Amino acid sequence: MQMNLGSLLLGIFAFIVLLSVIIIIHELGHLMTAKKFGVYCHEFSIGMGPCLWSHKFKETTLSLRAVPFGGYVMMAGEDDGSEELEEMKDIPSNRRLNGISAWKQIVVMAAGAFMNIMLAWALLIGISMVQGTAVNDNDPIIYSIHEDSPAQKAGLQEGDEIISLECGNEVLEDVSVSRLSEQIQYYHDEAAVLTVLRDGQEISVNIEPAYDKESKMWLLGFDLTSKVEKISKLESFKVATQQLGEYSTMIIRSVAKLIQGIGLSSVSGPVGIYQVTAETASMGLLPFLSLLALFSLNIGIFNLLPIPVLDGGRIVIVLVEKICRRKLNERVLNAVMLGSFALVIGLMLFATFNDVIRLF
Repeated sequence: MQMNLGSLLLGIFAFIVLLSVIIIIHELGHLMTAKKFGVYCHEFSIGMGPCLWSHKFKETTLSLRAVPFGGYVMMAGEDDGSEELEEMKDIPSNRRLNGISAWKQIVVMAAGAFMNIMLAWALLIGISMVQGTAVNDNDPIIYSIHEDSPAQKAGLQEGDEIISLECGNEVLEDVSVSRLSEQIQYYHDEAAVLTVLRDGQEISVNIEPAYDKESKMWLLGFDLTSKVEKISKLESFKVATQQLGEYSTMIIRSVAKLIQGIGLSSVSGPVGIYQVTAETASMGLLPFLSLLALFSLNIGIFNLLPIPVLDGGRIVIVLVEKICRRKLNERVLNAVMLGSFALVIGLMLFATFNDVIRLF
């Protein structure tokens, strides 16, 4: 019981740290660039809800709030009601976000996502330096087959080298461990054709994924081995940059598939994120930092999507207004904002519903 309580507390603590670090870094990007361009920043808040502590540094108040999720920068010139504050009514236009040049507005809006991406890159560099190794997961080889698994039923054997995977009308020939897992999660409701190299001969088998309740993933029932290579401190930068590119490509592919309606059942919400965070934190610091890097990269890329309530959508609005040389109709803009907000909330509720379904 004591051990379970300890695991629970560790999971909650790791979950709070994960979200807090990602959000603080994101908002810090907005704050630094806004102040660089002379925008008046009334408050930099860590957390949401009632204020527990605050201190004013020159013109910006740093506040710590009761709910340890979220955070924000209150800037003059944002369309979020901040203009109603008494102390912000007399701020000149050149110190408002909507009063500076378009390119500066875009920099301020993109800075949060940029900081999330840079955090991910820095963490990947640090992890590579500490480990001193890099995993080459191309051309994976099966080293064990699980009992009564789809792999065993399909006739796969230890030592088989995976050459290609065909599922969901897609043929994956450049197979890696991460790409293989990704495809299976998205096309788990369809039978796949796996081609392996065995004793110099290519063999193709039909295989259907099975859901594993413990890992909460769709699996084929085998373990793969990858090549591990030693790297120098300097090579860590190259390895981390390659990983950043691969993860970014994977995230973009995932978003594209979700837009097409593929893999919606695999979307996770707060409950799923907590479970993954708790499990990863129990494995040690490096796995947790790897998860932090991946989530930070996810948040950075997601925020650049052209959805009006996100930074990417606000950038699009600024660009459209710059091209048209006039402000967009406020009523239309508010309607679009409300619609996109409903879309994001709906996606969160859907993801949470998926989490609850997986629990039972």
